[in-house]
Amino acid sequence: MRLYKHSLSVFLRDRKLSIPYHGVLALVLVMSFCCLGSYSRYDDVFSAVRWWLARPVIFIIAFFIYCGYELTVRMHDNDMVEYVRAHTLGLLKAYSAVLFSLLTIVAVPSSMFFAFFLFLYQRVGVQYTPFLVHLTKLSVLYFGLSLAAGAMLGMAMAARLRSNRLAVYTLTTGFMLLNTTFTDAPFRVPHLVFNSYLVERALYYVKDFLTLVPHQLGSYFAIYPIYGFPMEPVRWVVAVFWVLFPLTLVLVECFTRRIRRALLVASALLLLLGVGLFSVRGSVLAMDMRNDSYAYADPIYYADRLRQDYAGYEAGFAIEAYRMDLTVSNELHAQVHVTVDNPGREGYEFTLYHGYILKSVRTEGGEIPFTREGDYVSIGGLNGSDTLVFTYHGKSPKFYANAQAITLPGYFAYYPKAGRSNIWDLDRYGYVVNLPPYESVYTVKVRSGLKVFCSLAGGDNGFHGRSNGVSLFAGMYDEVAHGIYAEPMRSDQPTRESILEAEQILTDAFLRVGHPDMVIALSDKKFLQTPASFALNSNTDNTVIMSDHIVSSSAGAQGLACSIMTSIVRPKSAGDFWFRTRYLSYLLRGQDETSLALQSEVDTSLLLEEMEEWLLLPDPRANNMTEQERAGYLAAKRRRSELERAVSEKAAKYLFYESARKQENLRFFFDYFTSESTEDCLQLAITRVREELGP
Repeated sequence: MRLYKHSLSVFLRDRKLSIPYHGVLALVLVMSFCCLGSYSRYDDVFSAVRWWLARPVIFIIAFFIYCGYELTVRMHDNDMVEYVRAHTLGLLKAYSAVLFSLLTIVAVPSSMFFAFFLFLYQRVGVQYTPFLVHLTKLSVLYFGLSLAAGAMLGMAMAARLRSNRLAVYTLTTGFMLLNTTFTDAPFRVPHLVFNSYLVERALYYVKDFLTLVPHQLGSYFAIYPIYGFPMEPVRWVVAVFWVLFPLTLVLVECFTRRIRRALLVASALLLLLGVGLFSVRGSVLAMDMRNDSYAYADPIYYADRLRQDYAGYEAGFAIEAYRMDLTVSNELHAQVHVTVDNPGREGYEFTLYHGYILKSVRTEGGEIPFTREGDYVSIGGLNGSDTLVFTYHGKSPKFYANAQAITLPGYFAYYPKAGRSNIWDLDRYGYVVNLPPYESVYTVKVRSGLKVFCSLAGGDNGFHGRSNGVSLFAGMYDEVAHGIYAEPMRSDQPTRESILEAEQILTDAFLRVGHPDMVIALSDKKFLQTPASFALNSNTDNTVIMSDHIVSSSAGAQGLACSIMTSIVRPKSAGDFWFRTRYLSYLLRGQDETSLALQSEVDTSLLLEEMEEWLLLPDPRANNMTEQERAGYLAAKRRRSELERAVSEKAAKYLFYESARKQENLRFFFDYFTSESTEDCLQLAITRVREELGP
């Protein structure tokens, strides 16, 4: 106790340590006030905590590395080590005193952060217990263990590197850079220059293992309520490792040679254990620039493969029933029983996302051989059985399933689906929504520490029912209204009223274009709101309607109706974005009738001139320019892009708002967008405008 008080008093008397420390405490208060102000202004608690607390804490960790080093190295600077060694366990007692002093010093800002999180929870309008648990874990991991790990690293560097401050400060700077996005550019060089994924993965593996604050400084990706801050079990393993491993390096200095060897062996085993557990981390949410992250993994994977079109493909069999036994821990572990309606075929094809490793396929008679090619599984006959059992495990960067959250929509092949179907559409840059035209009987059991919400009926993570796709969600997710499931912390939640209003908007639109047969009943289906992050690397699955439920990230009536109609009025190419967008706004009457843009009529003379100019400009997408034409190419590309938007908006306004034949035009383009026509959308619009305006 005397040594502890002495060590603590040394820290408080040393101006190089005490003054910056009190500055850090003041900084914590400033950060807390800024966080509260940001939340009060924008009503986004995750964004406020991310910007004002999670990012700056990297610098506070670096400060505690400095404190741990400078307080411990005093013994070496003042030649006290040999003196304390003369006493029984003297060096151990001295290091213990420094250790407890550092933990006391760390406890003050950690307690301040924890108190602020409790206060913040009281200020948040939604009193949701899982969110309180999340904030508590956040304060312990990000602002407790991480700060303690910083102090332990400082102690270890003092014990091993002594007074070599250049090495210590260099290592600290490198550690800070690895906890930021500074490394994104150099880490991508192996792939961009040498086309080596393995080197990039190895570099990011090291970076992740040294990252104490997973949401790095400089990251522009948002924090989504269903997942919250990354706190997967592996993050706790890493944090505890960086507390215990440096401690063993310090203890090595305190004992005789024999015990030192034992401690060195223990530290080596601890390192192997930490690396081993980290290597089997499974599904984690990687939100950065790496090739296998949430945002880039699937687009890059499918861009490197031959395009295949399975439109019109017939599987030759249907799946009558699924019995799915799912275990969600570090990743998805599944055993899925599939009952087919045509057991006499010579071969069967299934689609299962390539991120899931298929261990075996068997029937009642035992295992049967299969071949795996990307997303596709091919097997032979069933030997008289009608049921297959697929055993597999794995992950998807976007549709993740781990101990923190689950987002598995029914249109995604996280379980085997009959036949071959594309999962990613390169042209539309999004996931293909493939649903069978029939329903199957599902029996689903999910083993998870999370409460799972399913599109089927049931409870206690067990579900049963008929559908053409089963969706599973878990995390900070709940039933916010009868039959409506969403993130309670999210500000834009759907309501039954907004769903009914969207249904009426769609009904009016289908009647307007002469397709009453396409009216969709929304109010009798379960509604599962997907995280806003689903739109991050896909523009095709914002809203998907299945036989018994809807999954959508939209909440308002107009947005929901628009996203549903967008899935029906499909683009023909990337170039029709502006015209199709304006078409939908007029079809669904989403425009503001009082806006100034609608008060003035389209200048048809100017529109005709712009149409003529657009038609005469070379299409950069279909024109191979020479070096001499490079400057003209760039100018033409810019001008064509400007005209494309201007012509699209003006032509749409004229055709669907001002024209005497606007109802006919709405029907004409609805039939065009829902047909197999390959005509250019904007050129077709120009032709219609010319027909109406005359020569």
